Amino acid sequence: NYNRANFKYDQGQRWQRYTTGRKMAVATVGMFRQDVTDLAGVSMAKLKVYGPIYGIVITVCVTVFVEGRSGLKFPGPPVFISQIYLQCLSIGMGFMALATWLLFHASMRAQVACVQLRTRK
Repeated sequence: NYNRANFKYDQGQRWQRYTTGRKMAVATVGMFRQDVTDLAGVSMAKLKVYGPIYGIVITVCVTVFVEGRSGLKFPGPPVFISQIYLQCLSIGMGFMALATWLLFHASMRAQVACVQLRTRK
């Protein structure tokens, strides 16, 4: 009888320790998922700031390309200077287009990584 009472008492404590450990593990996973969401959210928030800036810069580059030169009120510069200017402008626009593509790529990769880490078993 003495051992049976001790066994029953220990069994209740073992079950309580097991369920408490499981609750802590579930809470730990929940905190990990929240941390992953926060980290991915920082990247996506910063990229949302850069996107419109890149769009405005590319719009200015296209506007200057259409006009052919930056100022139309005064006489145009010599042709060789305009050619150098437009070449530099086209290189800058190419880098801006590359930066815009990398911006969207990084944003999508952050979202994909967030979903992958949150749904991992």
